[in-house]
Amino acid sequence: MLRVSWHMLEDTLGTGSCKSEMGLLWELQVRGTAQEVSISVIQAVAPANNSACMACDPGLSRTCDQNTYLSGQCYLFPQSLEGPMLQGYPAYQECMKGNVDLVFLFDGSMSLEKNDFEKILDFMKDVMRKLSNTSYQFAAVQFSTSYKTEFTFLDYVKQKDPDALLRNVKHMCLLTNTFGAINYVVTNVFKEESGARPDANKVLVIITDGDASDNGNIDAAQDITRYIIGVGKHFTSKNAQESLHIFASKPTKEFVKILDTFEKLKGLFDDLQRRIYTIEGTNLRDLTSFDMELSSSGISADLSKGHAVVGAVGAKDWAGGFLDLNEDLQDATFVGNEPLTSDMRAGYLGYTVAWMPSHRSSLLLAVGAPRYQHVGQVLLFQAPKAGGNWSQIQKIEGTQIGSYFGGELCSIDLDHDGETELLLIGAPLFYGEQRGGRVFIYQGRQVFNMVSELQGDPGYPLGRFGAAITALTDINGDGLTDVAVGAPLEEQGAVYIFNGQPGGLSPHPSQRIQGTQVSPGIQWFGRSIHGVKDLGGDRLADVVVGAEGRVIVLSSRPVVDVVTEMSFSPDEIPVQEVECSFSASQEQKEGVTLKVCFQIQPLTSQFQGHLHVNLSYTLQLDGHRSRSRGLFSGGSHELSGNTSVTPDKSCMDFSFHFPVCIQDLISPINVSLNFSLLEEEGTLRDRKMFKLECYKIRG
Repeated sequence: MLRVSWHMLEDTLGTGSCKSEMGLLWELQVRGTAQEVSISVIQAVAPANNSACMACDPGLSRTCDQNTYLSGQCYLFPQSLEGPMLQGYPAYQECMKGNVDLVFLFDGSMSLEKNDFEKILDFMKDVMRKLSNTSYQFAAVQFSTSYKTEFTFLDYVKQKDPDALLRNVKHMCLLTNTFGAINYVVTNVFKEESGARPDANKVLVIITDGDASDNGNIDAAQDITRYIIGVGKHFTSKNAQESLHIFASKPTKEFVKILDTFEKLKGLFDDLQRRIYTIEGTNLRDLTSFDMELSSSGISADLSKGHAVVGAVGAKDWAGGFLDLNEDLQDATFVGNEPLTSDMRAGYLGYTVAWMPSHRSSLLLAVGAPRYQHVGQVLLFQAPKAGGNWSQIQKIEGTQIGSYFGGELCSIDLDHDGETELLLIGAPLFYGEQRGGRVFIYQGRQVFNMVSELQGDPGYPLGRFGAAITALTDINGDGLTDVAVGAPLEEQGAVYIFNGQPGGLSPHPSQRIQGTQVSPGIQWFGRSIHGVKDLGGDRLADVVVGAEGRVIVLSSRPVVDVVTEMSFSPDEIPVQEVECSFSASQEQKEGVTLKVCFQIQPLTSQFQGHLHVNLSYTLQLDGHRSRSRGLFSGGSHELSGNTSVTPDKSCMDFSFHFPVCIQDLISPINVSLNFSLLEEEGTLRDRKMFKLECYKIRG
């Protein structure tokens, strides 16, 4: 069964399965509208001996106080998709309608023109309208030489119409006593009797067009977040701009805004809203602005022995982490970098996750952070024993800036003994030697150390080799795990096959499949790969490759030995056949009968199906000589043909004779047989699946 996912443009997101005959598409509807779902669905399939499949959408969005929360929804299916389905929302965070009490403190000095003063009023009205259906309360104070509360929080609760609240404002037209005005707000406005809420975040938005006319301090306002807007020509100099810093919260570059005209107040709401949202969401313990509000949980996922984890790259200011899901998906434990330091922010930990099978009592998990310090990092965690905690046991860091080291992970159990021998780390943006992308191979002993690397073909500096990596169930019959690597931007995309070898992987690909071989118009072939399931019923694992808007199945074929035998009758050439003194005509000469036999022996013992190979063969007599001493019927020293070969030996007879008066009677006549695979139209299954070349030919 092949599982695919897609996006409905109108109202739903779907995942489904296709029968191997490609004739039936079964759709499962999952929650979400076109506005709520993301552009991709992450699917994790447990190992073949485990009956589970999980699909996650990391883009479940909802609006909270004009801001967007982003987390995931996951579905755990049985193997057949016919049993009960589990559904969960890892890291889902309800809208936290944190109360915010916001005071506008606006300049009413004589330096303001009437028009500009009106634009300040319009700005305040615009903010109040856009935040009218939220947990914000507003008050307004005009300041000049004196101070006037235009309306309190209580007034706003009774009457939320901005026009009505500011209808009777009179321009004071005196000085600019900014210090005194701020202290006035602290003393008279942020008070419970004026409607201020004890649990609310306090925000003061100051709008002014000039320097303060008074002196003093604002120590009493330290628990208030202060955002100051300097408007007009007075703030063209650096000194004038810095004079506002004393009134703003820190860091001042975040809370001081300079506008050269009052007209630009119209476009300031978005910036103000972002600042307020940061204030509201700040976690004082680790100084992050976002906890799980933008987690994008489910951007990566993996399953092992019924144990599910999903990545959450947006958690903790995009420092990221992962979620260890309970069996019923209803609860999860978040695991990230501890302690969280500023250098870990925007690292995207959890962008990739990969279980690492082991005989140890605790499982290991590799987690990628491709944006950590711009070079990328992979962390290895040990899963907890009953009642314990996750522990970080190793850090692996990238070396090249911007390489996206850790952007893809794949654990390899090379010899199928249940132990992870290799960890493959993709760096799809790595650049070197005209090759775009690199896969680094780490071998595990006490710790994982780099032992080698894989590269794509030269000539594709932006090819993104390593954007997708997957372990393949042994496809060449040697008992070792093979690997497929995607390079979706090598022209229309390409997939490389690397065979396992004792102790590691062959550094040279056994095959490179180009997207153009599959379809001339295909794009991004190799952006995703999966290769552990048999889709054709022949017991051979097939390889599923994702492209833009398409899923392609590469059909594995059995590996065989082609065994050949050649015999001659007579064993030795009679002298009279070649001597000039022999007077018999050409028709009277017996010549030699050549018997050629073919037989195939399967090397992939698990293959079940009709085994046959179509071969193209060429026989040559004395092919290394300019003048052959043997001729087939028709007078040619070369003969070609096609034949079908099965496990049962099949033979063909060919006759050749000799020209009169051969000069060299001593050295043997060289008879060579060359053969190769002959591609065919194929069966119905072959026509629906592009073939993955796995034949070995031996003579």
